[in-house]
Amino acid sequence: MPPEEDEFRAAIRDVLARSGLSMRALSAAMGRDPGYIAALLDPTRPSRARPTPADLLAASDATGIAFVELLESLWGISRDRLAGELRGLGQVGGPDEPIRRLTRDERALVADFVELLMTRRMGRTKQNSATG
Repeated sequence: MPPEEDEFRAAIRDVLARSGLSMRALSAAMGRDPGYIAALLDPTRPSRARPTPADLLAASDATGIAFVELLESLWGISRDRLAGELRGLGQVGGPDEPIRRLTRDERALVADFVELLMTRRMGRTKQNSATG
């Protein structure tokens, strides 16, 4: 559930404080108009659309604050939920994660197969250069 307006404004102020950016600079980093962040922080102004995930990704790049941290503080999406869903999709831990789950013998078999493929490729490369 997204944070209430006061919590949201406090989270934006925290992003500004941690990043050292001005409101205009953070707005620009998100690709928004210069008054975007100022309008979000002003409770007397009509509510504006909260930053999109694309905005938060750009803000993360500009501030060095982790994208998942911005999602959590500004949208109320917990990092535990994100991590759980990524684990469920097999996306956590990088491309070597499935291999780390194998037994030692299974990893040795994979390594042998990779060596076989590389040997076959090198044989083809030698054949191609000899005929070319």
